Amino acid sequence: MSALEALHRATIDALAAQDEASAERKLGLWLAANGENAQVLHWRALLLRRLDRHGEALGLLRQAAAMAPQDSELARNHAQIALEAGLAADGLFEQALQLDPANVPIRLGLVSAYFSAGKGAQGLALLEAALSANPGWLEGHAQFAQLATLTGQPQRGVETLEAAIARFPDSLELRTQLLGILLLAGRHAETADQAEVALARLGDVPLLLVDRAAALDELGQWDAAAEMFARAGAPADVGHASWLIRHLLRHGDAKAALAMAEPWLTSEGAAQIWPYVSLAWRMLDDSQAEWLDRQPGLITTAELGEQVDLAALAACLRQIHARSGRFVDQSVRGGTQTDGPLFSRIEPEIVAVRQVIAAAMASHAQALPPIDEFHPQLALKRGQGTRFSGSWSVRLVDQGFHTSHHHPQGWFSAVFYVTVPDMLDGTEGQLQLGAPPPELGLDLAPYQSVAPKPGRLVIFPSTMWHATKPFSAGERMTIAFDTARPFGGDTA
Repeated sequence: MSALEALHRATIDALAAQDEASAERKLGLWLAANGENAQVLHWRALLLRRLDRHGEALGLLRQAAAMAPQDSELARNHAQIALEAGLAADGLFEQALQLDPANVPIRLGLVSAYFSAGKGAQGLALLEAALSANPGWLEGHAQFAQLATLTGQPQRGVETLEAAIARFPDSLELRTQLLGILLLAGRHAETADQAEVALARLGDVPLLLVDRAAALDELGQWDAAAEMFARAGAPADVGHASWLIRHLLRHGDAKAALAMAEPWLTSEGAAQIWPYVSLAWRMLDDSQAEWLDRQPGLITTAELGEQVDLAALAACLRQIHARSGRFVDQSVRGGTQTDGPLFSRIEPEIVAVRQVIAAAMASHAQALPPIDEFHPQLALKRGQGTRFSGSWSVRLVDQGFHTSHHHPQGWFSAVFYVTVPDMLDGTEGQLQLGAPPPELGLDLAPYQSVAPKPGRLVIFPSTMWHATKPFSAGERMTIAFDTARPFGGDTA
């Protein structure tokens, strides 16, 4: 194995093992001793990106791109990291696409870059043309639906799928994609109707039965939903199980919901199941709900206002929100949510607040209760530093709020308040931790209500239901994020 091959292998291994810092130092020493090399600069930049050091990564990528202008993979990563950093990246993606016209990630990245640059219509046109030529491109259909919603045209979200199904009416993949997007968007009546059409054509396919059952359940047609679930049979995946557990809870059958949930608590998708287990235990007045959600240290607050220039941060975020919208599947009502990983951006205000928040999250992790191999949060190792699996900002205005939801991709989640309305009356704008989804009709009060305050950080388990109450007038702007589950620390 050559020296370069060894460095490449070290990079791959470090990314897989989340040991990027030591590998980045190793590559830096090699470059200092051997001079610039486009490949090594590229690999080092990928390590820096994973360490959320996007500014440094971009400096290396510019050097590498100048040395290897025909390297399409380098060009794609240069464009992607520039986009994540909050820079104009559409030109970089266009150059990368010229080098590799068939590359799907480059095409999707270009669409995102167009939206970021205020060219959403251009992104939609690009996707529409590609999907006309390749109607089976499921990822492209999903991106079209998302971009249509972000640009304020949610009614167009499934246009490309409807056109594809008209050409290929027997495609189960296209039909389930359509149903999935409609469900995410809360268009339950349309989901039920489209599922009925698909079942009439394709027969009792479990995926179609579950989607129709879920839609009927959300429409309040419990008996019809129960019939569909029965025809679908036992759950074969965590999504099916989640819908069925939700159905049982809505009917008030907490014991049956727990029995259905238990086999999935050791699966890869367990994070989708634990929030419903919490509700079932609470319905049964089972003390295990306290063990799951309310042990000391699981929910904490920190006042960080003196460490952050909130006025400068608010001004920076408003500029980002000016080109933001509403996603297909988000909980925001009456506001906008930023696109892309917020903490990857390189504006000084974002870099500064990220550092403050990362330190607060590390302190939170260190103060958690002892390791508990059966607990979804406490079974995991600590002391590996703070990693973010997602970060974004939400700007709510008059009567804005969040519906009750949870974050299955995170370990712990948090909200940091940047601005709040000048005058809040009573419970207006409060964060409600443990608030069940109202559509389930459960008589359960929130565990805790937290008043919004500029500079306040509220941390809670990602498996916990949470919502906010509307406020009458003004602006409420926050940064929200999930921390990543520690490496090598899956639950027992």
